[in-house]
Amino acid sequence: MKRHWFQALLALSSGDLHGYGIQRTIRDQTGGHMRLWPAQLYRSLNTLEEARLIRQVSPPDDEPDDERRTYYSLTRRGRERLNEEVEMMAQWVESARSTRST
Repeated sequence: MKRHWFQALLALSSGDLHGYGIQRTIRDQTGGHMRLWPAQLYRSLNTLEEARLIRQVSPPDDEPDDERRTYYSLTRRGRERLNEEVEMMAQWVESARSTRST
């Protein structure tokens, strides 16, 4: 899975977000090392949506109604895929740590 797809799924794992919210969360969760420009972000969201890993949802009730914002949510399939990626990365890290310490 591409790094920015993983980060988008990770951003949505804690709740529904609009595109800019996803973009900002990715920047924050990577310590500013990954910044997605709008074209790349929305292409990625479209790809993730086509793969049924995310879906568009209605804005939360406490958010002002802004028709320009599209909110996204992680699907069950998306959460499962994210968990698979996390497990795979954890195995890689463990392997790297054990190799480095020998």
